[in-house]
Amino acid sequence: MISFIAECNRRHVFRVAALYIVGSWGVLQVAGLAFEAWDIPSSALRLVWICAVIGLPIALILGWRFDVIGGQIVRTRDVDHGSDLKLHRVDYLILSAFSLVILAMVFGLGREITAIRELPSPPLETKQYDPGSIAVLPFNDTGEAAAPSSILAVGIHDDLLTRLSKIASLKVISRTSVDRYRESMLTIPQIGAELGVGKILEGAVQRVGDQIRINVQLIDTLTDEHIWAETYDRQYTAENIFVLQTEIVETITKQLQANLTPTETQKISSMPTRNLSAYTVYLKAKDLAGIETIESLNAAVEEYNKAIEMDPEFALAYVGLADAYLTLDINFFGGLTLEESLRFAEPPLVRALELDPELGQAYAALGLLRQQQHDFDSAEKAFKKAIDLQPNYSRVFRSYGRLRVLQGRQDEAGDFFRSALELDPYSAAAVFQYARYLDSSGDFDAAMDQYLLVAAIEPDHAFTYVYIAAIHYLVYGEVDESLIWYQKAAQNDSQSPSLQSSQAISYLELDDADSARYWVEKAKKIGPDTFWTMWASMLLNLYTDREDLALQDARRMLEKYPQNWTALKVLRNHDMKAGRHQVARDRYARAFRELVESEAPQVNATNYMPAVDMVPLLMRLGEKSRADDILEQSLKLIQTKSRLGVSGYWVTDVHIYALQNRPEQALDALQLAIDEGWRLLVWFYLETDPNVDSLRGIPRFVKLYSSLKEDLAEQKKRVRALKESGEIVPLVSNY
Repeated sequence: MISFIAECNRRHVFRVAALYIVGSWGVLQVAGLAFEAWDIPSSALRLVWICAVIGLPIALILGWRFDVIGGQIVRTRDVDHGSDLKLHRVDYLILSAFSLVILAMVFGLGREITAIRELPSPPLETKQYDPGSIAVLPFNDTGEAAAPSSILAVGIHDDLLTRLSKIASLKVISRTSVDRYRESMLTIPQIGAELGVGKILEGAVQRVGDQIRINVQLIDTLTDEHIWAETYDRQYTAENIFVLQTEIVETITKQLQANLTPTETQKISSMPTRNLSAYTVYLKAKDLAGIETIESLNAAVEEYNKAIEMDPEFALAYVGLADAYLTLDINFFGGLTLEESLRFAEPPLVRALELDPELGQAYAALGLLRQQQHDFDSAEKAFKKAIDLQPNYSRVFRSYGRLRVLQGRQDEAGDFFRSALELDPYSAAAVFQYARYLDSSGDFDAAMDQYLLVAAIEPDHAFTYVYIAAIHYLVYGEVDESLIWYQKAAQNDSQSPSLQSSQAISYLELDDADSARYWVEKAKKIGPDTFWTMWASMLLNLYTDREDLALQDARRMLEKYPQNWTALKVLRNHDMKAGRHQVARDRYARAFRELVESEAPQVNATNYMPAVDMVPLLMRLGEKSRADDILEQSLKLIQTKSRLGVSGYWVTDVHIYALQNRPEQALDALQLAIDEGWRLLVWFYLETDPNVDSLRGIPRFVKLYSSLKEDLAEQKKRVRALKESGEIVPLVSNY
């Protein structure tokens, strides 16, 4: 041993080891800091550690066998100093082998680093040229350094767009889409090609003391030639600024040879407020509302109220306030209940219309309010009025499209969503709504592309990540991958109980009740009475055999959401075990009168799932004819729908065939569902649901169910690895 140590010392092996350890430590320290700064996954840092450990014996072997003399690699001299120092063939083979190992490690590390989930940049897309269209680029700020002219420039830009949007003969690109060109290096023809517009207006604002100068120029996007340019000098007052913008709009319409009706002339000359401070606060609120998180929307509410305090007759501020309240209820927000949202939104909206009965934005918000109240006729009238008053207002087309979806008129809904995109092609909200339309229509790959585009345009758009997660989970069957995106959503909006609790369902799918409970409890601290919190809590309690708590959750849900099919099913299952079939039937009858009050049940797209769940009750109560009718109608209806996705029918066909005592068709449908990617609430549908009682003893059913459990077990292993690598944050359970 002593002679071996002496030989290692003579061959400088210890020196090589020391240098290697010090160098590796330095590399790991730098990598740790750099990877965090560049948002590189923790798994890449783990690979650096692995490479460092593997590299140590390689370095020791090379240190033992080779030396560097005169800048050349040679064989280490033997102890008798008589050996040949030249490299032999075997030495070249050893060096080549180690070089390949090092290259493989470097390549693997590079693959891991470049495998970061990068969101695509919005594509440079050439649209059809429209000579009667215009985009107003963000105005430049050339004012004094101390003057708030950047805010002023934003305000002038915003108001110009608002005025232009009231002219029906023009197509005007919305502010959210032109803002992306604020620092753009693209040429005017390139911007025109992306937006599909024939003309572009550029401008600059300069404020010196109480004087303001505005330079504007209108450019043809095909020729890149100036059509018109003008410089305006005015004293800095609200009245002068808004009058000046009216002049600019009138000149633009003449240059574009657009028709300007007397009514439109009156509308574009209106003055939103005489208080510039109120207008500045309003613009801040508008930007906050556009982020669409609970935190940003609540902040927008505060700013809108400030603007109203500064100018109680500022109609647009009242509209913004109402819009913020309405948005706090829709989607997954959970910021307000529906009742609170409507109660808070209606008074400012009424006040806005009192101040300005011809305000297009107010009618757009009114239509959304009536839609939330399920007064679809009044909603449609309001939307039509809004489009008549402000035909270039993208938001009203989005809301109108959602109304058409609720009415089951999908093709018309698509037309409205595409119209919104034409006016605002790079608006996160407009692209998101179109993605939702594609998603609900079953075009999942196209929807995924649009969701990713939203995330590229607005990385803080939390609900985009929810729906990306949903496609992975509900369409591709990738429950493990869904958790990465659910976590992104929760991180982007930590104040939303819905976004905290939604991922609990994925964890239950993977038999990880502890993680599910962590997110449910976190959501309860924020909003215990919101839909997703109660729904996730109910399923968690059911999964963990706390039936009494699950039943409490189900009853609480039905108090607020009397037609929730899952809560009805949970209570039905409990009643069926106790033989209370009539009690359960009566509960369904109260929620869906159309299924029991007429001679023939009326099954539709909104009630077919609870209708099928009602069938076992009807059969046990001797209402076989009604039960058969429901099953036939439901089977016919789902043939027009997609199996997968948020709006899918999932395994309803399996349940129908099982209830019809057609086991082969039921098992064929289950096989097809599994092959297509269905993995949603497998335990709930196949373990506990009486609808499939007739299938459970069949060997083929057992085999199919086992294959699902095996797949989900493999996915659970990946989630464990993702937690270990840090890509999914490990949870600390402090309940």
